[in-house]
Amino acid sequence: MTSLTCTIEPDELLGLSALVELDRAAGADSTGTGIGAVRTAKALMRTALAEKLEQAGLPWAPSAEAASKRAAQAAAPAGVMHRITGNGKARQAAACVAAAALAVTLWGGYTRGWAWTGFRDNNQLWNWLTLLLFPVALGTIPLWIQDKDHIGKGRHVIYAAAIAAWTGLVIAGYLIPLNWTGFRGQTLWAWLNLLVLPAAVTITMALAGMRTRRPQARLRPYQKTIIATLAAGWILTVIGGYALRWQWTGYAGNTAWGWLGIVLPLVFPTLLLPPLLKWVSGNAAGRASAAYQAATARTAAAAAGTSL
Repeated sequence: MTSLTCTIEPDELLGLSALVELDRAAGADSTGTGIGAVRTAKALMRTALAEKLEQAGLPWAPSAEAASKRAAQAAAPAGVMHRITGNGKARQAAACVAAAALAVTLWGGYTRGWAWTGFRDNNQLWNWLTLLLFPVALGTIPLWIQDKDHIGKGRHVIYAAAIAAWTGLVIAGYLIPLNWTGFRGQTLWAWLNLLVLPAAVTITMALAGMRTRRPQARLRPYQKTIIATLAAGWILTVIGGYALRWQWTGYAGNTAWGWLGIVLPLVFPTLLLPPLLKWVSGNAAGRASAAYQAATARTAAAAAGTSL
């Protein structure tokens, strides 16, 4: 095996020492500082290499042939679509053209009555929610959940203000009412059917991202409180909708089959999918994790006599 000497800069060594100290305090490392730093450095390097290889479409520890083949593919002339999508100016131009086309279509559909657009038959905010809520939620909410620690305070304020404004609009749509919103007459059952698919997909994506980045991640206390509050509120509406005949819930007449269409997509990714994947794969993820830890331990043992 080829040896490779790597120089650690002072600031990098301080960072490694801090991680080793944290591991020792948690009881995860009882070795000397030098060995622990080597182990930590190797583990971090392995993780970073695995991520970069995955992004490049290569498996861990690829052979020379696989690397050469992938390099040849990367060096090959890109297709027309790849050149367009990979060009920032081309993407901006395409976005401007699409925005202009959408503006003209909206103008023609609502003001000129172009029947082929179908916009006049869908002239309420509720109609646009059914069309746009899923792609907007899919493109934003998983990122907010996964990268919330890296979102600036200014954006937090903007998001909070947007949520407050949206809540006020929904309340106004029912109380004033604002007919153009289309909210008046929409029951809780209709809202659940509107929200269930975006919620199910975004929850699945967020959980998958959390397991990939932080396998040991757990729900925080405030997150558990939010989930418990929502569950308690939902149970209360079920009791009120069926036992007390609360008309605004829209629950009356909906059978267990209808409820399965709402509950199952939400329950499946959080409670049923992890054990199902574990059973179907024969706990492949657990065995891969154990193999990785064993390989890391062997590497650390082999490097025990090596100094930084």
